[in-house]
Amino acid sequence: MHSDLDALVDRADLDEIIRRIDDLCSAREWTLLASLRDKAALAVQTGRQTWPCATLANYRLALHGPADIAAGSLQHPTSTFSVGPLTEVIAQNHTWAELERHIQDAPVRGFVAYERALRGEGVPDDAALRAVLEIPINPAPWEPNYEPAIYDDNGVSAPTPQLNIAPTNEVECSPATTDADPDIESAVRSVFEAWTTQSNGRVSFAATSGGIDSALGALGLSRARVSPLEPSQVLALVAWAGASGGAHGRRRGGAQGRFGAWWLATAMADALDEWPLTQGTLRAEMEELQWFVWSTGEPALGWQLQIAVWDPFNDMSWAFSARDMS
Repeated sequence: MHSDLDALVDRADLDEIIRRIDDLCSAREWTLLASLRDKAALAVQTGRQTWPCATLANYRLALHGPADIAAGSLQHPTSTFSVGPLTEVIAQNHTWAELERHIQDAPVRGFVAYERALRGEGVPDDAALRAVLEIPINPAPWEPNYEPAIYDDNGVSAPTPQLNIAPTNEVECSPATTDADPDIESAVRSVFEAWTTQSNGRVSFAATSGGIDSALGALGLSRARVSPLEPSQVLALVAWAGASGGAHGRRRGGAQGRFGAWWLATAMADALDEWPLTQGTLRAEMEELQWFVWSTGEPALGWQLQIAVWDPFNDMSWAFSARDMS
């Protein structure tokens, strides 16, 4: 069988290699699939364009393979080019209890632990695991049920969270000049980094004195439709965006998305000097702000998130629009 795989890779017949990958997955021949992956990856050195097949085989091993072989896929050279981070892929069908003894690299262990916690497994919130993102590993009861991405043999599905958002009100926007607020703007833009650097996404940001009518006006709007959001809804939406790669970028994963949502909320609360906040403190800080999702009534196409925030104690507001089109 190994000589058969050698000949298959030597011919660089990509269609036939993919069919063999499917067959090996169906037969649960994980050791042979790992061998085919390694042969296809090595063949690139001789000019054969078999790297995509190696990437697919490694992805399938992370998704479906037994815990020990799946764990070995996490730092394989092909992992960089998978449809999403393999620390998230492996978390779909494997438990932390199965995986933890097979993963030695500290950052990789941490990310896998966070991903398993997002899928509902209680993971020990110890300092070694938490060091990778610093925020609590297990979501608090008040946090949303972060909707996990669903991976299949050929791709990933991660639609926008469907939330029970309050009725919409129309706001007349006031012309305003945006102020500099680098910490909050940086936090906003970091959420959408994959959209803007790897795809066609664009982010607009405004910070002003006054209510959200001023912040929306600073974005150039004359009228907008707004709906209030609860803190858990804010985290759900921002985490979804931060996990996504947008239209063409590589997905960053649920753990990274939740981190981005926590960082953004902490920045909005002017509490980055206290990072990381406890879960109770984060909730209290978010409840002191008023959060809104907004639109101009246009159809939502592609990837989009538009949020406005008002700090009633300091009478400051912020608004941003992030969009990415196919």
